[in-house]
Amino acid sequence: MYIWVGIDVDSQLREIEALSLKAREEIGCAPPDFTLPLHVSLKISFEVPDREVERVVRDIENIYRESGAFIMKVRGIEYCEVITWIAIERNRSLDALHDRLNTFLKDKYGVPLHEYDTDYKYHSTLYMDDDRERVRKVYEKIKDEPIPRELRAERFLVGMSKSGVPGTYEVVSHTVK
Repeated sequence: MYIWVGIDVDSQLREIEALSLKAREEIGCAPPDFTLPLHVSLKISFEVPDREVERVVRDIENIYRESGAFIMKVRGIEYCEVITWIAIERNRSLDALHDRLNTFLKDKYGVPLHEYDTDYKYHSTLYMDDDRERVRKVYEKIKDEPIPRELRAERFLVGMSKSGVPGTYEVVSHTVK
């Protein structure tokens, strides 16, 4: 089973999400296949044996509970090759939670670090496509739209997928601070 972990920011970004959807429709992009709410991912998704899933989810929930709520500053809307995203500034609380999850999962469950986990770019994806030109066009349409300058990290998520393919994940846990 594949597991994904993140911070739920969906309710804080509804306006820009709606504008992103409108821009995609105007450009003629395929409908989104995301099954997860807008979020700030905390780690690249990872695979664990089915027999470990319940324990892993419970342990992640405990890490979330111990971390407490915190504020994340928003850098802005960015275009990054095949993704238009909302970039989040690094901060001690975010780095500490990311590092704690990585260390814990590696030490207790043998989950290897992905190369992205060593210099993680915190973000919330607005649009992703293999067609860079479409992604750039969406970015151009929404890049100057107003967005919150800060997001509150207080709702933490765990998602699961049997295949690990984007669009197949379902949220299985909400931990609220």
